[in-house]
Amino acid sequence: MIESLYILIITAAACSILGVFLVLRRLSMVSDAISHSVLLGIVIGFFITRDLRSVWLIIAAALFGVFTTMAIEILIKSRRVGEDAAVGIIFPLFFSIAVILITKFARNVHLDTDMVLMGEVIVAPFNRIDILGLSFPKALVQMSVVLVLNIAFIILSFNRMKISTFDPVFSAVSGIGVGVLYYIFMGLVSLTCVAAFESVGAILAISFFIAPAASACLISKRLTTTLFLSVIYAIINSTFGYLLAIRYNISMSGMCACVSGITFFITVLCCKNGIITQEIDRVKKRIRFRNELLLLHIGNHGNASDMLNELGLGSITKHIGWNETVLKFHVNSLISKGYVYKANECGVYNLTDAGVEKVNNIKRLYGLVLGGKDLTKIDTSRDDYIIAIYECKERGETATNKLLCEMLNVKAASVTEMVKKLVESEDVYLENKDIYLTEKGRTAARTLLTKHRLWELFLVEHLGYSWQEVHADAEVLEHVTSENLKNRLNEFLHRPQHCPHGNEIYENHPDPDRLICLADMKAGDKGTIHKVWDDKKLLEYLEEKDLALNDEIEIIEIDNFDNSVLLKKKGKQVYIAGKAADRIMVSGR
Repeated sequence: MIESLYILIITAAACSILGVFLVLRRLSMVSDAISHSVLLGIVIGFFITRDLRSVWLIIAAALFGVFTTMAIEILIKSRRVGEDAAVGIIFPLFFSIAVILITKFARNVHLDTDMVLMGEVIVAPFNRIDILGLSFPKALVQMSVVLVLNIAFIILSFNRMKISTFDPVFSAVSGIGVGVLYYIFMGLVSLTCVAAFESVGAILAISFFIAPAASACLISKRLTTTLFLSVIYAIINSTFGYLLAIRYNISMSGMCACVSGITFFITVLCCKNGIITQEIDRVKKRIRFRNELLLLHIGNHGNASDMLNELGLGSITKHIGWNETVLKFHVNSLISKGYVYKANECGVYNLTDAGVEKVNNIKRLYGLVLGGKDLTKIDTSRDDYIIAIYECKERGETATNKLLCEMLNVKAASVTEMVKKLVESEDVYLENKDIYLTEKGRTAARTLLTKHRLWELFLVEHLGYSWQEVHADAEVLEHVTSENLKNRLNEFLHRPQHCPHGNEIYENHPDPDRLICLADMKAGDKGTIHKVWDDKKLLEYLEEKDLALNDEIEIIEIDNFDNSVLLKKKGKQVYIAGKAADRIMVSGR
């Protein structure tokens, strides 16, 4: 029984070495086509020799594999079908012809469809040959010879294969026989497929070619290391597949292929750029980012006269916009690292000497000290007023003292004083107590909102924020972002046109789309949700209603009493409250 394991290991190793180049050259499906179509070569060879043990079967099958590759190339070069279509035409044609011939003319021969499709590795050791007086399984000898041939080919043509794989244009210009090398390589793939028939069968051979190589390519970017890892994967897959097949009395080749798929998916999840690894990395970056944000906040107010009102747990929660549980987690993290301490006598948090040094390093790292000016200590209230007035205009409302009091949660006297300062600085002007932005104020507002929305997109795409929690942190960052940092962030995000809430990023999208408020639509109108107000409660409400940006909707009914809307999304009816409908913008169609 152990000889079956040896056969599986040698077969998987022989396939996996060539599989690396198949994956890198994007020929995985071509190898699948060959593994099926060589069957027709075996059938034709058998009809000629009438001997299943004849070496001519292997030769005929290998030649037919090369012929399959040439047929696919001819179809592709005709420019009438693509590569995927060419593969989908050729290999079912050849494979089906072979199956028809077997079932019609070879029913009483060992060459049956079960053996062809699934292989018979468990009985392969019974077919033996003698070498120098020693008895070996024939399949083991055949696959060992193929393995040696494959290794020899890789060693002798390694540089040429590497160049032709990664830079085919240069290899053609430099005089490397790309065509000859390609057909020799595909001939070896065909030969390996034929030799593997007895152990793994046609259908499962593709797993031995591709799965170990694909797993290795996810881990390493060096070709030699990838080849080595591919063989290691092949050995592991074969060994565990064999042991599990013995334990549960099931197909050995099938279990090996199953284990190959499982190890590949584990690699996809856990490799350097894997799904789980990336998620862990995002969580770490998010924790680091929030820790640094909290350090900056404490550093800004640590020596202020009002620190008793600014650095308590409740006041920090209010200013930064985090819930108390999240804030406690980050405060405890900073305390454990020695950056923050709690003054028990007054119940506020402040920086240790190490924390002060850390804050200074953060400011230098992010360019928050510009021309000797500390951007983190800028009074942001002026900017908040300008943005609030601009957002009133975006929503089709006119800014007034009362409305600004509600939006900014400040007293009327504070609004009056700030509006007076903005008039003096020529950022706003007044008309009958209504407040409007000047061109200077409008430019300032759009610049601030561009920074804000770029940070929102960055936090959502790269730090895993949800769209309803991103606003508070982006609001902190917009005030401390220099022009240089904004430009770099914009380029890093590939100059996006919209933030996660669908709002325009003005620098890249100077002319907003023509949008209509959901509440202003009529029954029967159709459209696509384009943007929504950047309001946490609204975003949570829309998430409950399973509505998101780019959803296509149709208005069924609008209640004239409270402007509530009954709409249809993908055949499902959704009721939207009037207050929410006023804050959703739709592009009509």
